[in-house]
Amino acid sequence: MPVTLESRLRQIQVFNLNHEVYCAGTECACSEVTAVVVDENPRTGERAPRRVTRRAPGSLTLLARERRQGLPESVLQVAEVRAAIERGAVRVVEQTAGRPHRIPATQPAREE
Repeated sequence: MPVTLESRLRQIQVFNLNHEVYCAGTECACSEVTAVVVDENPRTGERAPRRVTRRAPGSLTLLARERRQGLPESVLQVAEVRAAIERGAVRVVEQTAGRPHRIPATQPAREE
């Protein structure tokens, strides 16, 4: 189900999307980065360039007071996003049947 996130701050917020959490069960949002490294042969001591491909995690950028629609529900499982929701820096709105519905952020219980 698509989720809408709304930034409550007057500054840009950037969230790193952890591969294990965000990409599990959905399409991978990571990009492949190719780096050229120098590889040395231990027997001969010869050095030669070698290409190494690694995955770089994607990110989600929310501009000041921006509302981003159509995000996958797995974005709510990312630790940085959950922390921002609990701080009140981001508000979550879930689209249901064409009508927005607010999901309140969880508040820790107060001791009296």
